[in-house]
Formats: sequence, structure tokens, C-alpha cells
Amino acid sequence: MKNQHKIISEGFVQKCVINHLENQGWSKSLKSAELWEHGVDIKVRNNKFSRYWLIEAKGDPSKSVKSPGGSRSSSLNSALGQIITRMHRNGKRAYKYGYKYGIAFPYSFRSMVIKKIPFDVMDKLNLFIFFVDVNGVVEEIDWKIMRKVSPNLH
Repeated sequence: MKNQHKIISEGFVQKCVINHLENQGWSKSLKSAELWEHGVDIKVRNNKFSRYWLIEAKGDPSKSVKSPGGSRSSSLNSALGQIITRMHRNGKRAYKYGYKYGIAFPYSFRSMVIKKIPFDVMDKLNLFIFFVDVNGVVEEIDWKIMRKVSPNLH
């Protein structure tokens, strides 16, 4: 995955993450929200276990945006807020075993997101990050990978 200049839409990010999850056995009761719908962008159940992914996705800013970096930062904050407000335990202590939470972005967000999100917060929230490149290749980062790639620890 290289630095790209092609704009990646939210719909493309969703489609690629869904394909990525289907290849890992997550496709039962798959729901992908259209851009106009309210609620989480992707909700999918594991084919074998009663476990779910809830994922918020964002796309690249349009070419007309004057500050793409500021727009990406705002999209990150929005995605985090949206996914955090969907985290629930339903009275269960082991909430990490029922739901996995994710935020998904075009690859152009990668360095900013890695600098801003602490790995220990990802661990506590059971939060995963997905990056999609122009070829549809998905990189999935959990807290353990984030701990290794985070520039804040070196």
C-alpha cells in the first residue's frame, strides 16, 4: 500500500471492509448502511459464533476541500464519536466478547490516525482500525499492532 492521490469514497471503504470480513467468516446478517441511513455503517455477525462487528466508515475529503488534513481530522473525530456512542454492554461484564468495534478509512488517513489513537484505548474499547487502499486492499490494525507501529512509543 502506497501513498495515493485518488479519492476513495465512503461506499468503497465499506464495500472493501465487508469483503475483508466475509473472507474471515463474518457475513451472517450483514447490514451495510447507505450514506443517507442512520445507524452504524456496517453490522455483521460471525457465521459460527454469536459475535458482532459494528464499524463506522469514512471516505476521503473531496478535491474542493481547502484543508484536506483538517477534514480528515474532523472525520476521525466523527467516526470515533459515532462508534463510541454505539458501544453498549447490555448488563454483561464481558462486553468485549459480544461486540468488536471498528473505524474504517482510506489509506490516506493512516499516518494521522496512528499518531492520534493510543493502543491502550483501543484495547480497552475493543476497537480496531481498517485502512483501505485504491486497490481495495484492507489493512486491519488491532491494539497489539498499534502498539508496534505507534510513533508515540519510540
